[in-house]
Amino acid sequence: MSLTKPEKISHAACSTANALQASALQAAAPIVLALAECDEELREDAIELFKQLTAGGLDEEQRQATTALIAEILFPNADDNGLAGLDLVEAENLAPKSNPEAKDVLNEMDRQEDIFAQRLRELMEEKGLTQAGLADAVGLGQPAISMMLNRSCRPQRKTVLRFAEALGVPPASLWPNFEQ
Repeated sequence: MSLTKPEKISHAACSTANALQASALQAAAPIVLALAECDEELREDAIELFKQLTAGGLDEEQRQATTALIAEILFPNADDNGLAGLDLVEAENLAPKSNPEAKDVLNEMDRQEDIFAQRLRELMEEKGLTQAGLADAVGLGQPAISMMLNRSCRPQRKTVLRFAEALGVPPASLWPNFEQ
């Protein structure tokens, strides 16, 4: 049986669609497996971030930050090439052995991160903001706010600026020694 020209085009389109679908599923498999291996809280955070990505309300910078956060949740010890990297805690433990000044720097970073989380929590309470409300105000996901408050991730400089603007305070009132 021979196919007509429209049938050949339709058949080729179906074959291409099936091949693309198979490729997409194959590419998604490591993500799904990593999601399944996460503890329940991280899994919920990642799913919420995936929902934000698919909702379409994020700008390019927010999409990149959300994607990076998902990658960190699912593949916490991977570098930019997806290869196993050095865990941050492990790196912080090794640094003082190779560089004595590193211990002071790490202690200061830890102190400032702690102050940031405390001040952020206090300002949210003063202004009657929930994590979700602050997340909306700064263009981040609520899980990212939770992770910063629990000190499981450090905010970038531009994120501290966004928090300060949303809360109506100078950046240095959130992060000690913040230099403009």
